[in-house]
Amino acid sequence: MDRKIFISGLSILSALSLMSGATFAFFSSTATSTGNVFASGTLTLKLDDNNEEIPATTVTASFGNGTPVLAPGGSQSGFVSMHNDGSIDMAEVRLSSIETVSSSPDLAGKLNITSAKIGTESTCTSSPVDITGSFSSLATLNSGGLDLPSSAISAGATKFLCMTFTLDSGTDDTYQGKSITETFTFVGHQDLSQ
Repeated sequence: MDRKIFISGLSILSALSLMSGATFAFFSSTATSTGNVFASGTLTLKLDDNNEEIPATTVTASFGNGTPVLAPGGSQSGFVSMHNDGSIDMAEVRLSSIETVSSSPDLAGKLNITSAKIGTESTCTSSPVDITGSFSSLATLNSGGLDLPSSAISAGATKFLCMTFTLDSGTDDTYQGKSITETFTFVGHQDLSQ
């Protein structure tokens, strides 16, 4: 019996050694993907208005330069052209303002925003989106910012913000000869959650 076990063991070892020495052939094929470049895009908001024609990051006197001087009930209008000079679409533009030179009493509380529209041309008359109800006065705009409705701007595209400011018709004599200076800041966001 031991001999049978020994011979069986030798047979198994012989078979294993033959299998390990055997050569198997398989086909293969290789392909390569080269030149994979990853680059981040840009989000670049530039502005121009009625006194600057070349889009830039800073413009002046878009909505007012002190002329005409306003009497109660008088209005002053202007526009800002918002250009997306980047390669990424903007989901929205946020507008905020800061009173850099104030008056006492504060004239900002008497300047109502009586018209605010987003359009495709500087007069905002061709199918504009009326956003007037989004804010009522310059003072409310100064107290916080506003994500402008319908302000998404595709890469390479332009939208216009047209606004009219009206001195409240009930403005009394304590506001005569007052002036304020405002800085409007526009921030383009890639996503609505920003």
